Amino acid sequence: MASIEPLRSVNVSVAQETIQIRTDLPDADLSDIVSNIDQRFARSAKFQMDNRKRLALLAVELMSENMELRQQLSRAKIYHDQMEKELENVSLLLDEGMDRIGGV
Repeated sequence: MASIEPLRSVNVSVAQETIQIRTDLPDADLSDIVSNIDQRFARSAKFQMDNRKRLALLAVELMSENMELRQQLSRAKIYHDQMEKELENVSLLLDEGMDRIGGV
């Protein structure tokens, strides 16, 4: 059984702000997340908005991606369930065919 890591407090610098968060993420994962946010935040500098609006724009962009991924996951689960049912049907047909061959 997987162990649950305790939350730890860390300071991260993201989007030109240093904030303290509590997380159970490994340092490498946290670093990747912060790096991705900083890259996206830097791209929005060309819009010449204040940081608050840039962060709001980034939040909308990230939530849009999150929603799209959730929809893809939902479709994948439906497809998986359909394939599982089809596999059951094929397995039943094979068992039935094997029974007929054995009973002849």
